[in-house]
Amino acid sequence: MTTPLLRLDTVSLDYGARRAVNEVSLELHPGARHAIIGPNGAGKSTLLHLIAGTLRPTSGHIHYRGQDIHRWPVHRRARAGISRTWQHPALARPLTALQNVLLAVPGQRLTSLQPQPRLVTAAHEALAQVNLTPYADRPAAQLAYGDQRRLEIAVALVAKPPLLLLDEPSAGLTTTEITHLTELIRALPGDITVLLVDHNLDFVAAVADTITVLHLGQHLTTGAPTEIREHPEVRRVYLGTEPTGPPPDTSPGSMSAHPTGAPVLRVRNLRASYTGASVLTDITLDIRAGRVSAVVGRNGAGKTTLINTIAGLHPARPGTDIHLHGQPLTGHDARARARAGLGLVPQGRRLFAGLTVDEHLALPKPRPTSPRTHTVAQVLDLFPALASRRHHRPHQLSGGEQQMLALARALLAAPEVLLLDEPSEGLAPVILNHIAATITGLANCGTAVLLAEQNLTFAVQVADDIAVLDRARIARHVATADLHEYPDQLHDLLTIPTTVTT
Repeated sequence: MTTPLLRLDTVSLDYGARRAVNEVSLELHPGARHAIIGPNGAGKSTLLHLIAGTLRPTSGHIHYRGQDIHRWPVHRRARAGISRTWQHPALARPLTALQNVLLAVPGQRLTSLQPQPRLVTAAHEALAQVNLTPYADRPAAQLAYGDQRRLEIAVALVAKPPLLLLDEPSAGLTTTEITHLTELIRALPGDITVLLVDHNLDFVAAVADTITVLHLGQHLTTGAPTEIREHPEVRRVYLGTEPTGPPPDTSPGSMSAHPTGAPVLRVRNLRASYTGASVLTDITLDIRAGRVSAVVGRNGAGKTTLINTIAGLHPARPGTDIHLHGQPLTGHDARARARAGLGLVPQGRRLFAGLTVDEHLALPKPRPTSPRTHTVAQVLDLFPALASRRHHRPHQLSGGEQQMLALARALLAAPEVLLLDEPSEGLAPVILNHIAATITGLANCGTAVLLAEQNLTFAVQVADDIAVLDRARIARHVATADLHEYPDQLHDLLTIPTTVTT
């Protein structure tokens, strides 16, 4: 048998009294296609950080190509051929796609004003590998989310690494994009070893030969995809077949349904663009108290732009009319809109790396006129996983805990309208159910909710009505009740999943 390319020997990582990774051992041989799965908080992304060098193990050893690298810095591991992507795209957003890839080409100097032709050729080849050639000269910030994920893979591949680490590569992608990603990974040369973390078991089964399951930082089992699917303990801890109990009350008051009436938020003729190119045209929405409205669509359809334009983070074009409780918001900045009653949970969470959970929760100040003020104690009751993480920083939290913190931070400002951008991204099914129950509970207490969502199943689960963005406009607006009776009617238009991945 060949010598393992990567070997982890009882690797552990402690965050204070909490053990995030507990004596995990793993071997990967050259050319392997291996996946790590598990519920949020299992230690999956932390394990990738340990291999890449962004975190150092508390104990244990990491061997790469026969050398113990557990004390090597990140740059030395990268030069040795360990490339990675991140849970959320980490790109130089002002630079073009080509420039982002050029930064990672071996031999390219950051001080060079004129890159060598062979380096440019290598960068173009990497872009072609992920089908991004038409966007070579487009700034990364202007790419659709799915294209940003592909660009990050091109950045990782351009150095032709022996070991490629992929963290949640399918999160936020459409069915078509996941199919293309599957084909890309399958087509990688046999001398590239792939280790990936993902929650989409269909995707994982399509690209991985073997799967390791983690739970509470410990190794649960390793096997072929068919074995993992049928493993009773995996189904219990990962899919949430064990009872988890309902989430706590979502407000200080009663949970009785809030009557719906006139729109709290009125959007008329909303238009937005990037560098002159129209992204949204004539968007009209009514968001009512006590209801959840969802906007769905393909990646690049403009969902995030819509949320950011309403929140004041992206400029609206002339003619846009946005009112909250009859008061105009157009022309006001994001801070003024937040004070008026708009709350935002952005895609990627946008937490402060240097602040603890407690410090994040100390930042928001509730509006004194709001009838639905939450205290820190109440949001910790709502998200009990955060209560034991109060002194931890975001990188020490799981993806689910980060999402809970972002939502808790927004609730402490007592918003009249809560804007959620891709709240289901990168979450395990059991955490998704908790987030879904929290959102519907907030609506039952009278909060108006508008969410942009890639996962149609999740949108149907929580929303009262769904608007479909297509070609810069709202192509359809339907009641969710109709989708329960005819669940496939939007599939052709959206090209996104209509069933929960299990």
